[in-house]
Amino acid sequence: MKKILNYVTAFLSLIVLYSCGEPDEIVMGSKTITIDNAIQIEAKSSYQLNDVLYVKATFSRYLQEKGFDTLLDIYKSTSSDEYYFYFNLEKKSAYGTWSIIDLGENLILEKGKLNNYYGNSALCILDQVTNLYEFRVGIPLLEKGTYRLNISNTISPSYANNSFIAVNIETTIKDVDENGSFNFSVE
Repeated sequence: MKKILNYVTAFLSLIVLYSCGEPDEIVMGSKTITIDNAIQIEAKSSYQLNDVLYVKATFSRYLQEKGFDTLLDIYKSTSSDEYYFYFNLEKKSAYGTWSIIDLGENLILEKGKLNNYYGNSALCILDQVTNLYEFRVGIPLLEKGTYRLNISNTISPSYANNSFIAVNIETTIKDVDENGSFNFSVE
């Protein structure tokens, strides 16, 4: 009987610890923070052949964390000086189907890095002077047609040491639809 009481006590202790321990955002060694407009499309009202569509990301290494008065240093928390998000460009065919455009060597990288290992991965690099993670790339628009630029609204640390927590960033992106697509035409 004493063993059963010990098991019940241990089980109830786990429930109490789980319900009032760490904030709900921490799951399996990761935390998610929400910020507005960390990723931006430098949208124009119309696009012509050979225009360039720019995408940028800028966010501080010090972020406001819900329920805390002090800012969270995401570099110190993750040990990652690179954060990434995914994007791709699709073109609509005459048959109404969408095809991914291979951007290859055409991209104009101004800040950050690109990793094409899994599609187009934008790497936001920490500037130790400004304490900002930054990325900016231009996509030359080389053919007329109907396009959509798909952008992930999750920005994650490029690498994290197992002794550190992974801090993911959920962001809003202006001018995208509910699927995370920026729709436009090139005339």
